[in-house]
Amino acid sequence: MLTTYRSSATGLEEVPFDPSVLKGAWLKAAQPSNGEFALISSTTAIPDKLLRYAFEEDSCPRVLLHDRCVLIIINIPLARSADQYDTIPLSIILAPELTITISLEPSTLIPDNVGPEFDTRKCSRFFFQILYQAGNAFLRHIHSIRQRTDEIEVHLRKSTTNREVFQLLNLEKGLTYFTAALRANVIVLESILRLRSNPQMRHLLPMDEADEDIVENVIIENRRALELVQTYSDILSSMMDAFSSVISNNLNYIMKFLAAVTILLSIPTMISSFWSMSLIVPLQGTETGFWTVVLLCISASSVAGLVLRKKGML
Repeated sequence: MLTTYRSSATGLEEVPFDPSVLKGAWLKAAQPSNGEFALISSTTAIPDKLLRYAFEEDSCPRVLLHDRCVLIIINIPLARSADQYDTIPLSIILAPELTITISLEPSTLIPDNVGPEFDTRKCSRFFFQILYQAGNAFLRHIHSIRQRTDEIEVHLRKSTTNREVFQLLNLEKGLTYFTAALRANVIVLESILRLRSNPQMRHLLPMDEADEDIVENVIIENRRALELVQTYSDILSSMMDAFSSVISNNLNYIMKFLAAVTILLSIPTMISSFWSMSLIVPLQGTETGFWTVVLLCISASSVAGLVLRKKGML
């Protein structure tokens, strides 16, 4: 799906796709088809080589340069469910007076209702704002993972199944994806800084003082997110080990309780079996014998219950 946005006094405004309005616009391609790929290639002056890299499903974060444009591929987070998180590549092409973003899955990295500070006419600043939003997206998902972990912990304290452990495993897997993605993004940011330090390449990514401040904030946000991901990943790994022991202890307690109940039930069963033999037994055939057996069963079970309770089995 192709969507074109232009900056206005109130924020980003969606406009019809037309080559005449692409100047100073943002072309957003989400799950593009082959026909849309051909449309972008024929409408813009982007080399086919860069477009092919941008449309690859397993594109690694990188920076590719051309005479008049530059392709930057970063990883962005994606929540597939409450317990499953993943990362997908986001390709950003900076052409003269045009910004193109390509993602093979729908993404709300930049909401449609953002303010006028997102100016598509300033391609470099708009690109750095996209990077800043990507760092913030990682932080938001990390916060969601932390809240979800607390919710699972409440249920896991009394659980005897592996369901909650598998949920924690999915969260830990998502944090592992985040760690790899953020490390790759940091490498891309460092490559951009090296690109900026090369006088022959500065025309591809013009920056002013405000843009440099945004770049510094982007680097800080990505490093902060990377540190948080690594910290929460270690915490989650320790929690899984601890909760595996908790589940085992809960199961052992249930088995101990069932064993105690079995002992209590076996005592009256054994006593009743003695008086039900086809032999001559005391008080056989009398009402007094029946109540004597009942009283003996209750007394023996009570004594056994007190002993088991003292030993912590009940």
